[in-house]
Amino acid sequence: MAHYSEVGLDSTGRPHVSLSLSEEYEQLKADYQASIEKLNQTMNSIRTFWSPELKKERQMRREVERLLQTPGTSPGTVQETGHPGLTDMRIRELENTIIQLQEMLKISEQQILDPTGRIAFENALRVVDEKQAQINELQDELSTLRINRTSQPRDFTDKTITNHEMITLRMKMERSEMELSEKKTELAQSQARMRAAEEQVADLRQHVHLLKEQITNREQQHTLLQGDVDALRQKLEGKNQQMEHRDRRIERLENELSDVKGELSEKNEQLQQSCHRISQMMGRIDGLETSLREKEVELDNAKIRLSSHPDVIKENDLKEKLESITIEKKRLQEQMDQLRRNTEKERIEQQETYQVELQQLRCNIESLQKELSDRDVFLESQNEKIGDMDRELTGAQQCLQAVMGNKGKDELRREVESARNEVEKLLKMVRQLEKENTHLSLQCKQLQSTIDRGNGDGGSSSTLTKDCIHGEVPSLLPGSLSGAISAQAKRRIEELEEALRESVSITAEREVHLSQQKHLLHQVNQQLNDARRENAELRRRVTDCWSDDHEHLMKALELERQQHIEQLSQLKKEALLVAVAEKDEHIDYLEKSRAPREEIEIIRRHKDALLRKLKQENEHRSVVVRSEATNNVVQTGPPAITVGNPASFVSQSAHQDIATADMDDSEGIWA
Repeated sequence: MAHYSEVGLDSTGRPHVSLSLSEEYEQLKADYQASIEKLNQTMNSIRTFWSPELKKERQMRREVERLLQTPGTSPGTVQETGHPGLTDMRIRELENTIIQLQEMLKISEQQILDPTGRIAFENALRVVDEKQAQINELQDELSTLRINRTSQPRDFTDKTITNHEMITLRMKMERSEMELSEKKTELAQSQARMRAAEEQVADLRQHVHLLKEQITNREQQHTLLQGDVDALRQKLEGKNQQMEHRDRRIERLENELSDVKGELSEKNEQLQQSCHRISQMMGRIDGLETSLREKEVELDNAKIRLSSHPDVIKENDLKEKLESITIEKKRLQEQMDQLRRNTEKERIEQQETYQVELQQLRCNIESLQKELSDRDVFLESQNEKIGDMDRELTGAQQCLQAVMGNKGKDELRREVESARNEVEKLLKMVRQLEKENTHLSLQCKQLQSTIDRGNGDGGSSSTLTKDCIHGEVPSLLPGSLSGAISAQAKRRIEELEEALRESVSITAEREVHLSQQKHLLHQVNQQLNDARRENAELRRRVTDCWSDDHEHLMKALELERQQHIEQLSQLKKEALLVAVAEKDEHIDYLEKSRAPREEIEIIRRHKDALLRKLKQENEHRSVVVRSEATNNVVQTGPPAITVGNPASFVSQSAHQDIATADMDDSEGIWA
């Protein structure tokens, strides 16, 4: 086959050449299409730009001639027509570039027709690309010039055009028309050459297509022959593998035959032993059945006697009483819960009232503190007055000694009595101030005690009353006193000073005590706020922890229950499958040993019962899985149960599992 393919390739002698020609043809085709696109672009630019421009130039030239021929035309009318003449040089340059580009296109077309001049063609294409870029730039410049020309303001200044300029413009326009006609003829010639080149390309394409068909036919023949050879080789290898496999299988069957013979002899011995054991077991089973019947009869009699026994009747009564007690317990529990909720609500309301009363007490304390400060100021003023009175008293004593011999005893007595009256008034005022201070201190103590009771156990608030006391400013002592009672007045003044000092010391101590009480009240309020904050935080934590622990516990219990049910069902299934397999082995063994048909039928019935049991177990398992899935889908949140419910849930599931296990044992999986 390989020799045939090589000969075929040598006979044609052109596959590589055809491939290279096809590649070169495709490349030339792409280059040709690119050059045609560029030529179309230039033609479009000529149609879209040069033709309208030439029409405009002709029209403007006709208007200029008409204006020149008409008599009486002013020079200002010609200035509008002379304005486009400013771009003649630019138009001439663009025409020259177009001529050069057309020459380059002619050269590129000639190089395209020549299949061997590929490098020259590439150079020409590169030059054409450069020229096309220049054309694009020139077109952009023309568009900008056009925009500038349209956007330029009209100039109404007087501009004149001479006859020489008009003649040159006409000559330029005629020359441009002649060149345009020449370009059109050249374009027609280039299109004719392009059509001829397209026909040649079509011929080359047909030739390449024929060469490709020949190559594909040769390749198909080669692939067919190669496939036949591969198929024959695979068949031969398959036959060899089958023969080797048969030899190995024969050896394995011989070994298995020897092993089966040994196992058969062992099975016969085991069969004899099992027959002996079965006979013994049948005798035991008969004895056990008789004893079981006797036990059942005794059990029925015992049940009858037990039902008629008074203890059983009492037990039933106790059960009924226990049920009624549990119902009563639930009712009491509900009442307790209701009472707890009511007390909690009352406690919250009482706490709110305590807070309101506490605010009122704080306001009262602040007002009392202001009054104490006012009284302190008043006491200071009284102390100053007492000092003034002492100074006046010393002055009066000096005056008394000076005027002792000038005045009589009656006048001195009157002055002493007036002084005594003044001193008594002062003493009354001092006593009144002491009473007010004691009254204020008692009110502060009562407020503090009520605040402590309100913060501690929620005692009732006490209302405070305020007494407004107004003092009177004493009058000044007279200028002279009698000499008989000057000593007594002096002693009374000293006593008054001592009383004032004691009252000042007492008020200072009370002020210190009041500041301490205020500080203590502030600390108590701060501790109360901290305790409330901690209480709220603890409540929030307790609720969060309880909910999280509750959810985790329920999830763990649910997973444990599912695992337990899964394991139990798996164990049941495995036990049933093992029992069915043992029954099958037993049936095969009995059929080989030619046992009686009744015994085989009994074992088959046992097997059918086990299969039914396995089917029921599978259905039960599928129902449980489906119910769990529906429960998981329906439940939108965690179940609202009490803390004691998980244990009851576990005990209930365990009780159900134990009941199913007992039922399986009673039915007899291993029957």
